[in-house]
Amino acid sequence: MPWKVSPVHEVRFALVHAVRHLHVTVAAAARQFGVSRRVAYKWLGRHDAEPDAPLTDRSRRPRVSPARTDADVEQHVLRVRDRFNWGPRKIHFYLVRQQPADLSPDRVPAIRTVADILRRHGRVGVKEPAERTAADTRFQRDTPNALWQDDFKGPVEVDRRRLMPLAVIDDHSRYCLAYQPCVDVTMASAWDVLWRVFGEVGLPEQVLADNAFNTMGTARPAGISAFDAKLVRLGITPSHGRSYHPQTQGKVERLNGSSVRELIDFNARRDCRAHFEVDCQRWRGVYNTLRPHEALGDVPPVQRWTPSPRPRPGALPEVAYDAGAVLRVVGDSGVIHFKGHQVLCGRGIAGQRVEVREDEHELIVLYASRTIRQLSTRELRKGTVL
Repeated sequence: MPWKVSPVHEVRFALVHAVRHLHVTVAAAARQFGVSRRVAYKWLGRHDAEPDAPLTDRSRRPRVSPARTDADVEQHVLRVRDRFNWGPRKIHFYLVRQQPADLSPDRVPAIRTVADILRRHGRVGVKEPAERTAADTRFQRDTPNALWQDDFKGPVEVDRRRLMPLAVIDDHSRYCLAYQPCVDVTMASAWDVLWRVFGEVGLPEQVLADNAFNTMGTARPAGISAFDAKLVRLGITPSHGRSYHPQTQGKVERLNGSSVRELIDFNARRDCRAHFEVDCQRWRGVYNTLRPHEALGDVPPVQRWTPSPRPRPGALPEVAYDAGAVLRVVGDSGVIHFKGHQVLCGRGIAGQRVEVREDEHELIVLYASRTIRQLSTRELRKGTVL
């Protein structure tokens, strides 16, 4: 036969009944029902104050919370969250900087309070912090336009087609110079976007891209790609991260992640390409002018960025060499012939001239002022395509 267990509120009522109607002492009733005298007096007081109310547990939440954030302040926080999908820190500094008419600076909630508001209203979930290893080395250029980073974002389905946005960001200021959807991830598409940006804001000193923009996308490329050759002709130094190591382009990778949270998976229209492109440009404006950036002291990138003083020419300059330089024309296969040697210079500059310098120790091939091959005497003895 199963044990019969009375509900807790019935046990409490039995205690009250024993004291008030059966005239059992409080101490005896407390011993009988297995509670302290303090607890017994608590339930007797509850019954005397509200005879008809059940003796169930009540919420311990205070009836009055004088320190709780005002409702209108909470609405400001929620409006910013619903508009931009930002986290607590960015919302706090945005409200501090924007100073809405009905929200004085002293009423802007702290970052932790903003987080509590978002959590209380179901606007944010738990996010595990990313683990950082000792190999993750950070760098930042000292001035705007000293280095730009560019990278294609993974495919986004828009109107049943795959579009790959190309992001271009200034390393010093994190200013997003372009976020342009492209139909492919070719060097030609990337160059079209960069050429337009060069015309709008001037030339950087260096452009950092992943290894896919290098010659043949190999780990140890030989020669120079068409993309890099165009940069060199403009006086821009091309550089690349090593294969399978996106951390080198960490700033543009981080921007791509922000675009997913704040645009692509949030409020981007994907019914047609025109709408998606408009939304991309809208988001880029918010990112540059409104969005606080923690690495910049919680100010938007526009406060640290300036256009480049180097204007883009109307067309790509031709490569010029000094008088008397030893020159060779790159064949269709990307190879030059020099004293019985075949040296690979890259199909990206097929039909163009390179300079060859030779001494007793090595052979050097230059495109404009950039060294694209440097071969030792030992390598030259092999007699194959080098």
